[in-house]
Amino acid sequence: MTDSRRTDPAAGDPVADDTHVVERQTYVERDRVVEPDPGYVPPAQPAGSQVNVNSGSPAYVDSGFGPLYYARRVVSLLFGILAVLIGLRILLLLLVANQGNSIVDFVYDVTEPFVAPFRGIFQIDVVTAGQAQLDVGAVVALVGWLLIYILIVAILRLGDRGRAAV
Repeated sequence: MTDSRRTDPAAGDPVADDTHVVERQTYVERDRVVEPDPGYVPPAQPAGSQVNVNSGSPAYVDSGFGPLYYARRVVSLLFGILAVLIGLRILLLLLVANQGNSIVDFVYDVTEPFVAPFRGIFQIDVVTAGQAQLDVGAVVALVGWLLIYILIVAILRLGDRGRAAV
């Protein structure tokens, strides 16, 4: 447009128009074939020879896991199972599960020794709504065991200093 101002038909007010006519140019690139220099001769290497590219680096190559890698995995597995069981305990108490059921009874019996040390930290141990219960002691135990797990894994990682974390 040659006029940079036009009138909006709905409002009757002039509206600034910052559009400009642009011509488009097209470029076509074609592959250029480069002929090798006829005077170039690659260096001759004896058959079967190997070239050591990193001759300045040490000869030791780290190819495996650190010495405490499997200990960390076992600790992670055990604490993972414990966290799932405590979470299941919290869920079963919230959903008012039948305590006569053998699975529910098993979850309560297995997790009680792990929840007991954390009972009494707060004055409220259980929040009740009807028959549903939120076991605050179990929630605190879940957080407490998570912090203990993080501490143990951090200590085990100290043995792998100077190695890449796996």
